[in-house]
Amino acid sequence: MAIDKARPWYKEPWPWIFMAPIATAMVVGFTMLGVAIKTNDGLVTDDYYRQGVLYNENKERDLRAQSLGIEGLLTIDEITGDVLVELEFGQAAPVDQIDGALRSPTFARDDRSFTLTPIRPGYYQASIDSIKPGAWIVELTAPDGTWRIQQRIGLPLAGPTHIAP
Repeated sequence: MAIDKARPWYKEPWPWIFMAPIATAMVVGFTMLGVAIKTNDGLVTDDYYRQGVLYNENKERDLRAQSLGIEGLLTIDEITGDVLVELEFGQAAPVDQIDGALRSPTFARDDRSFTLTPIRPGYYQASIDSIKPGAWIVELTAPDGTWRIQQRIGLPLAGPTHIAP
């Protein structure tokens, strides 16, 4: 009768089969921890009360732009980064410049601010760095902050896009 000599544990398949899901879970867990530490989602704010107050102020500016009848056409050239806005002021007085911003709906670190300067009456232009395609919120504000136009757009634009409060 032959006696089986016991093999070392690491040469058996069962310990490895039982340890594989545990090892996989540890690798995935540490990877997720690294991503969470290195990136900031930018969605949670520390000054939530101030943000709530600003929300009400922004709504008042939007309603003011709507009552004045301010609207326009937005064009963004993907290659050169030129932003062109043709603006109808309605009952509002034309302004010398417009503060503009492209805001990411999810990550504040991707936001771009710019100043639109007039190239002729009713037409304003600015240049920005390249912007990745996707959903964006365009925001145009009077220099004195009395009115604001804000609208969600998708980049790249298919052509001139109507913007209104």
